[in-house]
Amino acid sequence: MASSPKRSENLPPASPRPTRTDSSDDDDDIPRLSERTLSLLQDFQQSQSARLAAFDKLQERAAARFDTLSTAIDDQADEGDVEEEKSDGDDPLASMEVFTEDWNLSQFWYTDLTARTLTAFALHPLVNVALDLESTPTPHPNYERLPDISIAILSAPTVHQYLTRRIIPLLPKPVQQKVHPVLFEHDVRFAVFGPKQFVQYDFNAPTRIPNYMKSRFDVVIVDPPFLSAECQVKTAITVRLLLSDEQDRRKVVICTGQKVADVILRTYRSYGVRRTEFRPEHRNGLQNEFRCFASGELDGVWKFEQE
Repeated sequence: MASSPKRSENLPPASPRPTRTDSSDDDDDIPRLSERTLSLLQDFQQSQSARLAAFDKLQERAAARFDTLSTAIDDQADEGDVEEEKSDGDDPLASMEVFTEDWNLSQFWYTDLTARTLTAFALHPLVNVALDLESTPTPHPNYERLPDISIAILSAPTVHQYLTRRIIPLLPKPVQQKVHPVLFEHDVRFAVFGPKQFVQYDFNAPTRIPNYMKSRFDVVIVDPPFLSAECQVKTAITVRLLLSDEQDRRKVVICTGQKVADVILRTYRSYGVRRTEFRPEHRNGLQNEFRCFASGELDGVWKFEQE
């Protein structure tokens, strides 16, 4: 610790400290919040406490029964455990409310309709997901003959949550077991979905993914966290590593800002990616114009935009 500077011997004597005679003067100098502001502050603090409590409960469940939380389609899970998890009617993962957006990580959650739309494209033709939020997804009549679908979701946890907690549980068990989603995400909070469905991912290290994940996925849905060209290109490197070599099955979807459209169309040209008419929406709005680019069309979901 540095020593304090010595006082000058020539300093004038200190003035006597003034004496307060009326304590009410002190109170008048203290800034006060209005009752409405105090009420809003209390509501915010209660909301934050509730979210933290819900997340603590979620982590406790994950520690106690990781297999049950990790996936609703785990073919190794005990049937009784799955029913017990659903029967309490209090599944924190059924809503994104427990995960607050972190703007420092450029997190902006999709609306349910946007998440459902992306899910509909990913699951076709194995499952038909109508865009009516109240409708039940319906498996293809000949789903037994259709191949499994492996879906990689990069930096879009809303899509993963909606798919695994709002769509897959409504499907018959044999169909559930044919869908294999994995979330690649920097935010370790989402590890509560389980080791089979979560890989910590940093776009700055685009090749740092498990070897057994390479060339494994039929569908890749990606929302690069930042709008820089560097982020877009590095994320595309990961997409290339993850996609299956079976060209007739693989599908690519990129949701990002219109300002990097040229980068997207150039980088993903070999996959036949084009700009679609679908415009992703976010729960809390977003100032940047957001667009959806995809390698294909799907009736009732989206068409390519006319050039």
